[in-house]
Amino acid sequence: MFASEIDLAYVGPGPAINGFLKSDGKSLKILAGAASGGVSLVVNPHSNIKSVSDFSGKRIAAPQIGNTQDVSLRSVVYQNNLKPAEKGGTVYVINVVNPDIFTLFSKGELDAAWVPEPWATRLVQQLDGTRLFQEKDLWPDQKFSSAVLIVRSEFLEKHPNIVQKWVEGHVETSDWINEHGDETEIIYNDFLKKTTGKTLGPEILHEAFSNLQITSDPIESSIYTFAERANTLGYLGRQGYNLEGIFYTEPLNSIRKEIIS
Repeated sequence: MFASEIDLAYVGPGPAINGFLKSDGKSLKILAGAASGGVSLVVNPHSNIKSVSDFSGKRIAAPQIGNTQDVSLRSVVYQNNLKPAEKGGTVYVINVVNPDIFTLFSKGELDAAWVPEPWATRLVQQLDGTRLFQEKDLWPDQKFSSAVLIVRSEFLEKHPNIVQKWVEGHVETSDWINEHGDETEIIYNDFLKKTTGKTLGPEILHEAFSNLQITSDPIESSIYTFAERANTLGYLGRQGYNLEGIFYTEPLNSIRKEIIS
C-alpha cells in the first residue's frame, strides 16, 4: 500500500494502526469493519493449563510479533501479573505464522496458541486441543474488530466514487454472508481448493464460521483499545500515538442512512 501497488485491503486492526502511524496518518484510512471475534486461546492436551494463571513456564504461540493476536496475548499476560520471558518473566511467547503454529502444536512443542479461525478450530478438531476461551469473552458485549477494510488515502481522494461502490458491495456481501451461512462455507472451501489445492472438512468450517461474526461495523472503540494496548507494550514507539483521522466512514454512514430510511 505504501508503494501504491494496493488500493484497498482487508487486514487486522494491528497492521491498520501501524500503517496509519508509520505514515503520520497520511497513507491509509479505515473504511469499515469486516469481522468481529473469531479468535481463541487453544490449549494443548498435555499442557495442564486451566486458566491464564497457569501460563508461567509455558510456551504460548501467537502469529507475527505486533499483530492483533500477539497484542491481545501479551496484554492478558501482563493483566494477570505475569511477564514474557524476554522482559524478565516466565511466559514464553512464541511468534510464528499460523501454519507453523499448527505444526509445533502437533509435535507437543507448544502449550497453547492464541490464534484466529479457522486455525483455532483446526487445533481443536484435528489435534485434540481445548478451547480455553474465545477472545470475544474478554470484550464488552463480546464484540471487537478482528478485521477491517482499509483504503489508500491518495486513491480515496482521486476515486471517491469507486470507494463508495466498493463499500456498498462490501456491506451487501457482509449481509449476504450472514443470511447464507451454508452457501458461504461451500464458496470458501471452493476458494481454498482453487488457491491452495486443499479444503477443510465441513465440521471445521461450520465451527470456525460460527465463532466469527461478519460485520461492516468497524467497532471503533476496540480499535482505540488495541492501539492503547500496543502502545503499552512499546509497539508504537516512544513518542506516543495519535489516531485522529484514522477512520473515514462517510461511505458506510451514507449506506446506513439509506437502509434506515
